[in-house]
Amino acid sequence: MNEYPAKLNTGYYRVRTDWNDDASQLGAYKLLANAKAKCDENPGSYVFAEDGTVIYPADEPTTREENVEEKPVTDIPEEDKPSDDTPGDGEEDFPSAEPQPDAVAFGKLKTLMNIRKEPSLEAEVVTVYPMNTIVEVLEVCDNWLKIKCPEAEDGIAYVLNEDDAYVFVGRDVYEVVAGDNLWRIAERKLGSGTHYTDIRELNGLTSNAIRIGMKLLLP
Repeated sequence: MNEYPAKLNTGYYRVRTDWNDDASQLGAYKLLANAKAKCDENPGSYVFAEDGTVIYPADEPTTREENVEEKPVTDIPEEDKPSDDTPGDGEEDFPSAEPQPDAVAFGKLKTLMNIRKEPSLEAEVVTVYPMNTIVEVLEVCDNWLKIKCPEAEDGIAYVLNEDDAYVFVGRDVYEVVAGDNLWRIAERKLGSGTHYTDIRELNGLTSNAIRIGMKLLLP
C-alpha cells in the first residue's frame, strides 16, 4: 500500500461515500488526520486520495471484481503478536493540538469580508464573514489582522484592514445587558460616562440606541 503524507501541499484528501458521486462528498482536507476524523463521524464514508484510491478505513470497498482465494489464518503465539500500541514502520506521530495564543485585541467587521489563509490578496479564501462579525485579533501585520478562525485548518487566518478601512479594532468586547445604556457602560468600563462617544465611534453607531445581547467593542 502506498504511504500517504500527514499533510498535503497540493490536492486534498476527500471524504465521500462514493468516489464517482461528487454529491456524496462530506469534506476535503489537507490534513489526513482531519479527513479520518470526518470519516469516523460518518459511518459508510471513506477517505479517498486524489486518484480515487480509498486509503481509509481498512475495509475499503472494491472498485472492480476480484477473485481472491481465502487463506487459512495462522495462529501467532501470544508473546509474538504485535502490540496495537506499537507504531508500525512508516507511521507518523501526530502531536496534540497546541492552545491558541490569547487575543491582543478584538475586531468588528465593517462589511462582508474574505478571510484568507495568508496575508495576501492572492491567498486562498478560507471563509467569508458577514458585516459586524466579532473576531479575536492575535497580531497586527501591516495592513492585515491575524485572527482566530475555526474554519481554518490551523485555527488561524487573516483579514485585510488597510488604513483601518474594513475592521473596527478595540481592546475588549462587552455584551449589553438589561438596564444598560452607552453612558452607564462608559462610566463602568472606561471610568467616565463622557466616553460614550468613543464607544459609539468605535462601533460605527449612528445613534445612542443599543440592544440587549449586542456586542460592543471597548476602546
